[in-house]
Amino acid sequence: MKQINDLMPLATFEDLRAFCQDYARKDKKFNKELTEFLNERFIEDEDSAADFIARLEDAFGEERNIGDRWHSYYVTDWDEVYSVSTDVLKDARRLLDMGNASAALQIAMRMFELTDAEDLNYVDEDDSDWWLADTLENYGKLLVESIASDSVPQEEKDEVIGKLKKMVKSEIWNFGYCDMGHLFQEVSAASQSDDAMLRLLDEMMSKPGLYDSDHAEYALRKIGILERNGRTDEAKKTIKQYLYLPEVRKREVEKAVGRKDYAEAIRLIKDGQKIAVDNKRSTREWKVLELDVYRRTKDKAKQIELCRELFVLERGSMDYYHELKKLIDAKEWKAFLSKLLSETDMHAWFSSSIEADIYVEEQDSERLFALLMDANHHTLDMFDKYAHYLKSTHSDELIAEYMNMVKDYASRNMGAKHYCRIRQAMEAILKLNNGKVAAHQLAEHFRDVYRRRTSLMTEISKF
Repeated sequence: MKQINDLMPLATFEDLRAFCQDYARKDKKFNKELTEFLNERFIEDEDSAADFIARLEDAFGEERNIGDRWHSYYVTDWDEVYSVSTDVLKDARRLLDMGNASAALQIAMRMFELTDAEDLNYVDEDDSDWWLADTLENYGKLLVESIASDSVPQEEKDEVIGKLKKMVKSEIWNFGYCDMGHLFQEVSAASQSDDAMLRLLDEMMSKPGLYDSDHAEYALRKIGILERNGRTDEAKKTIKQYLYLPEVRKREVEKAVGRKDYAEAIRLIKDGQKIAVDNKRSTREWKVLELDVYRRTKDKAKQIELCRELFVLERGSMDYYHELKKLIDAKEWKAFLSKLLSETDMHAWFSSSIEADIYVEEQDSERLFALLMDANHHTLDMFDKYAHYLKSTHSDELIAEYMNMVKDYASRNMGAKHYCRIRQAMEAILKLNNGKVAAHQLAEHFRDVYRRRTSLMTEISKF
């Protein structure tokens, strides 16, 4: 016995687990007694969640100092919370899989309570905040699955619903870590009868200050329940009541399109556009839906009208450009495109430009060259991407501009990443006619002016 007492402190948990599993395979009596002990400990005991919850609470109690040498400032040690909550989640799911849904439910709910009680301003230290959203999502799934079990008493389910109802606009939601309103609906739907769920939804929708997105989610849930139970008149009344919400109206548009009632679909879409305008919101999504209907009805004139409007609204779009090019007669296309581009407030984004992409596809070298020489597009990034399309028509002008821009860039910037950028520009110059000669001349200039910049010399060594 003394030897066992001396050796036990050296044994790890995994050592003991492995021994028990191996011994249970060999000894039936031990297997039975161990099974009965563990079953009583984790499945039949009403307090089987207590130890796991205690582990979570201990983790949330851990702190770390983020102050300086003069002032201490302690906050929750979120690394510890992440580590422990991940392990506890695995254990809770094992409990659920073995049949103890009540314990899993208690653990999941406690995780949300503990998180909501914390100061979440310091979760994103070291850019590690995304783990919390993922962790809460997984705990939310566990909550839904466990509360749906018939083994959980309805009183316990109602208690969880009550707690979640108070957390719909909690700090967890405010910081964007978990959509508590959606989770509340999922948990409610899994634990309540349809009638109880309808009463709950009505209660939630009657609360002041509710966002339209929440209103729409509750309304759609209510409509779905009513329709599923054959309560058609009540469903229609609810639809009419909340048809001002885009999500509800889109659902009705989809239903109208599904039964090929395109006139009704267009009516719903037009009213949706009017509501959007009255509320000073974008009409883009409604125009996209309207275009889809006209594609189905093969109304060419309306397709052209909508594609043109959407092209302008999106400040240029290759998708609508391609669609319009198929719809417009080839003889009229050049004039149509020129007018369309003049109506569109188009911008360049870093190294990309839809207007330049269009000129490339149209093989319009003059307009592409003029665009690159324009102040909004006169950058190394733009030249790198588009200059080579003009090598047969404007190589000399582009090389001259390139050399001036690269020299200017080198005069204003020092450092490895900038030298790498210079090399990239010189590699792009090689794609132009006589570009090899120009790149060599540029390299010679740098060797003469910046010969002490060893990193730059290394970058341009191949030219």
